[in-house]
Amino acid sequence: MSLLKRNIDLLVAAMWHDNRFFLLMVSILLLPLTALYWLISFYLQVRKVQQRQPSLVSAQLELPVIIVGNISVGGTGKTPILINLAKQLSDAGYRPAIISRGYGGIATTNKNKVVSVRPDSDPQFCGEEPVLIAQSLMNIPVIVSAQRVLAFNYVANNTPSNVVLSDDGLQHYQLPRSIEIAVIDTAKGLGNRLLLPSGPLREPFSRLHSVDHIVLNGPPNDKVHAQMKILSDKTTSTLINIKAMRECQPCGTISHYSSIADICNKLNQFHSLHMLAGIGNPSKFFTTVNSVFGDVDKKPILIPYAYSDHHRYTIEDVQSLDDIPSKEALIMTAKDAVKLQSLANRLSKCYFIIDIETVLDDDVTLAIIERLNKNK
Repeated sequence: MSLLKRNIDLLVAAMWHDNRFFLLMVSILLLPLTALYWLISFYLQVRKVQQRQPSLVSAQLELPVIIVGNISVGGTGKTPILINLAKQLSDAGYRPAIISRGYGGIATTNKNKVVSVRPDSDPQFCGEEPVLIAQSLMNIPVIVSAQRVLAFNYVANNTPSNVVLSDDGLQHYQLPRSIEIAVIDTAKGLGNRLLLPSGPLREPFSRLHSVDHIVLNGPPNDKVHAQMKILSDKTTSTLINIKAMRECQPCGTISHYSSIADICNKLNQFHSLHMLAGIGNPSKFFTTVNSVFGDVDKKPILIPYAYSDHHRYTIEDVQSLDDIPSKEALIMTAKDAVKLQSLANRLSKCYFIIDIETVLDDDVTLAIIERLNKNK
């Protein structure tokens, strides 16, 4: 089933991002559904704004909300940006809290449920991204609810936080917001710039005119940069660093390798590297792992394993990972490590985690802090 879903995802992505004639014709054939999607989404947007509770709007003036989201489906790398922004705000003296829908977690099947996430919480219950955030931001509240409004109210009434960061939620219009950040993946851009299902957009690209900051995440892409510059003068870029590598033993012991040289030397001991990525853009992780070795002639054979975003690992997946020979290593994203957390006791093979840090441009952070200071 996972392979089938992955193939469907690849086909849909090709339709949205490929300019070949027959794929363009498929998008055109779907335009009536796209028009229907626009009508429904516009109606829901107006209705949700009207349903905003006056008490919630006034509470948001005291407890500002910063939304880090996107206007397209699929992963754009917004969660690492949110983590970095939370760290920078914390360093500046603010007390941030994180709210999330907890996509993929069974907790959100109850729309009225609110869950406080801990670093050791079950990702299948809370969603893997909130658990990853909790592990990355120790002592910062991470609250999950299918209705972000309920998560916001929980933060307002139960924590000492003075700013809320929403992981996604640009389209959650019941939630008032002080600052909006739209994250664009430079590898994908806005695709064919059409709304679902003809294209990848959840809202028209003109929505970018109204956000406060547009953040381009990923390697430089002149075409995407030029496109964004035409749409808005609010565009900035991120810096992606390899922060560390963790070696995870079956017994749970973890070793840290802080430098690129250490990571390269450690991984060069293996004949092959099996790269595991169940994220929105697996190729970004594969490129990052390849960059660890630079231009060295001798390096392991890199074998990519791409899963769908939010893929839920099974016992069968773990058994296949354990079949990897001892001379071949398993390396994965931190998000995949979180998803395997509940099955870790069944995984007998050593594996590595590459911790990648996405650093938000100082100009964006300073502008946000200036806005927050004015509202104090």
